[in-house]
Amino acid sequence: MSSDILNNLNPGIGDLHPYEPGRSIDEVVSEFGHNEVVKLASNENPLGASPKALSVLEQLENNLHLYPDGNGTTLKEAISNHEHVPVENIILGNGSNEILELAARAFLNPSTSSIASKHAFAVYKIVTQSAGASLIEVPTCNWGHDLQSFNEHLEKSTRVIFIANPNNPTGTYNSHEEVHSLLKKIPSSVLVVLDCAYFEYVTKADYVKPLDLLHEFDNLLITKSFSKIHGLASIRVGYGIAHPSLIEVLNRIRQPFNVNAVAQSMASIAINDHEHIRKSIELNTQQYEFLFNQLSELGLECIPSVGNFITFKGDFVGKEIFTNLMKKGVIVRAVDLYDMKDFIRVTIGTEAENLKFLRALEELL
Repeated sequence: MSSDILNNLNPGIGDLHPYEPGRSIDEVVSEFGHNEVVKLASNENPLGASPKALSVLEQLENNLHLYPDGNGTTLKEAISNHEHVPVENIILGNGSNEILELAARAFLNPSTSSIASKHAFAVYKIVTQSAGASLIEVPTCNWGHDLQSFNEHLEKSTRVIFIANPNNPTGTYNSHEEVHSLLKKIPSSVLVVLDCAYFEYVTKADYVKPLDLLHEFDNLLITKSFSKIHGLASIRVGYGIAHPSLIEVLNRIRQPFNVNAVAQSMASIAINDHEHIRKSIELNTQQYEFLFNQLSELGLECIPSVGNFITFKGDFVGKEIFTNLMKKGVIVRAVDLYDMKDFIRVTIGTEAENLKFLRALEELL
């Protein structure tokens, strides 16, 4: 095609690399002809969706011709009760990624900048540069966010700070005190987005307490997801919590009916399925210890993680191990996109899934 139209792209888009999702089971079966494939690539819940939420599918009425509740009233009420915040403090998203994009669209433009850690979630760069803004990357400390130095990278043009806590793909986390200390240093005119997609998996006593921070700081936006602990990645639903004035602004640019009716119904039930959440946390905690120890015994260097995944490296090229594992029926994740070419990220699965992965990996080392 003629390049004339592409000359008018917003600044920053030309340099972006599209987000690379994990390979699907269908893709790998088609390419390699396996009868059985284990997917440990996208940090999905190995127990699947909440059984209670799945019951919604059996009860679907003939109302698919109707638009969903554009305000998400029932789901917001469920989130409100779960998070102990008023409904006015909540915004729904087509996955928590949409909330990140809304924040960027609201506050970033070609004359502004955002701040994020190096090796942080790739979407921060995508939403920043697609708004024409520039991303300032802060060097890591032991593969984690060095929040103590974030304010040193602050520029007059900075409008948004992204913090992944825990971080994907490294699995590291920041304590409540570290986040609080940063918020005290940052001007109230700068939006701080605290991305807590893996919040429920963290068992550390000093982990962040979002409500305490929200009561103190009006420039804070917390995002959470139903894709991880709740096992609803396929239907795309997440939410943000912030001061009502900030939520009202984000709702101005939110697409109408952005969360479909099935997603709203399933999420409303899943958030209260405490038994499924408990089992998911227990499985993750048990299998994390097992998998971490097994990988370490193989001589691999693992980054300690508080999420539902482990990122590790060895004497190999990540992309090559990624491809060779697929040939053996195991899908993991290469993290070249995060400038970590020697690393592989593996989701913590069931015991059987983890054993299949370990057997395949050991054959390749």
